[in-house]
Amino acid sequence: MGGENETRKLVTFEVASRSVGAPIEHVRETVDPRPITPLFGVPASVLGLISLRGEILAVLDVGLLLGIGPARRDASSRLVVLDVDGRHAALLVDRLGPLLTTERSGVRPPPDTLPAPEAALLLGVVSLPERPLAVLDPARVLDAPPLRPFLRRPEGAENRESR
Repeated sequence: MGGENETRKLVTFEVASRSVGAPIEHVRETVDPRPITPLFGVPASVLGLISLRGEILAVLDVGLLLGIGPARRDASSRLVVLDVDGRHAALLVDRLGPLLTTERSGVRPPPDTLPAPEAALLLGVVSLPERPLAVLDPARVLDAPPLRPFLRRPEGAENRESR
């Protein structure tokens, strides 16, 4: 078993002028955006569905889900495909950032000043010299109410959090 100083690798990206990251063990891949089939009667944070090599994935605007503003759709946009216990969804982000290695102890709880919708979806925040990095909790993102109709747990999968 590891100690307090274990490291965690984070895939970082920008959305709505904020730095955000996700633990690399829950990022299946990053891909260029592709046509999104819109859905009607869903929250604005659910942009629609895509087909990725024959697999149908829900696409989330992570900025709207966090309540920080919409992600851009331009040449630098990317889709970050999350994988938690066999459940998958794609997050639309403004652009990818560098891979970051940080000590697990460096991921601090979300500050009380963060809005509740954002804080509820985070593992914590890493203080970087440029600006703070919000670290998503992929399990909580995939369990967020807007996504529930689109994700089914594989048989036998436990309800585990990524903490």
